[in-house]
Formats: sequence, structure tokens, C-alpha cells
Amino acid sequence: MGIEKAHPFSRKAKQVRRAYAREERLSKIKTIGDEVKTRVVDRLVWFKYALPDDVEVATPEIVHDLIDQYINRNNDEIEALRATIRPNRPKPAKLELYNMLMGKDRHEYRTGMKLPDLLNAANVVKLRRWEGDYNGMQAIKMVTVLASTAPGGIKPEVAMAEAVADADTEIGNAESDEDDSENED
Repeated sequence: MGIEKAHPFSRKAKQVRRAYAREERLSKIKTIGDEVKTRVVDRLVWFKYALPDDVEVATPEIVHDLIDQYINRNNDEIEALRATIRPNRPKPAKLELYNMLMGKDRHEYRTGMKLPDLLNAANVVKLRRWEGDYNGMQAIKMVTVLASTAPGGIKPEVAMAEAVADADTEIGNAESDEDDSENED
């Protein structure tokens, strides 16, 4: 007896609906997990190739410099997109995406950014030998680095003030975009 022959309120129909809902829920969870893994792999690959070959073990200064380079990795593209913006035209979606990504990375750096342990020589060797697969990244030790731990770095109070200033700027940009859209009507 197939579902098309079952009464909509029968036990069989309820079983089929539950099974379908479960499959949907599991596929959504898998998709989210794959996105997180992809982001981690991208970060590992970036740090693998950004670390100079002559450095066997990074110093804290090098690590924080690499993080700064990682956060600003799309600056050239952002500047090129900003140069193409004409007055009274909407910003390109790609520019908004890059700005959002940079803001997300800055926030993650202030609150704790997970990256490979570059202060450990054995871990640096594992990172350099890693071929970019999901299964191999389990062997690479990850650490959480905060902006407040930077040598001569940002104090937590300053980081919080910067976060508030960033939020105010975003709110101001959203309000000005709303004002612009009202003026166009």
C-alpha cells in the first residue's frame, strides 16, 4: 500500500511524513557541517601557504601578522570594487559580501580565532605535509588566538570599544541606505 493510497490522517501517512521531515532535517545539518568544514579547510590552506618556508616555528608576532594579513586578504578586490561604484548607485553585492566577511573575521579575532598552532614545530611540519583533505585535518592541532594576546596588542576594553564603533557604523550605514531609498521615491 503506497502513500498515494493512504488516507491523509492514517498511521502510514504520519510515518511517511516523519521520515521525510527527518531526512530534511539531517540534510540541513549535513549542509551546515560541510560549510563549517569548508571554511576551516580554506583557513588551513591559507595559513599553510602564508607561512614563510624558511620559518620552522612562528613567533607570536608572526602569528598575529599572519592573522592581520588573513583578515585583510580581500582588500585589493574591495578597493577595485569601490573604484567602480558610481554615485547614487547601489553597492555591488560582492563588495557587501567582502565587507561582511572582513567584519566577521575581525569579530572572530577579537573573540577567539581558531587556527593551526604555528608555535609548535611538529604541528607546522604536519600542516606543511597536509594535502588539503578533510580527514587529514584531524591531525593538525588547532589553537584559539585572541587579539588581546597580540604582543603590545589590543586590550579587551579597546576591542570592545572597536566592536561598538563597528556596530554603530553598520547601523549608520543601514540608516543612510534607508534614507537614500526614501529620497529616490
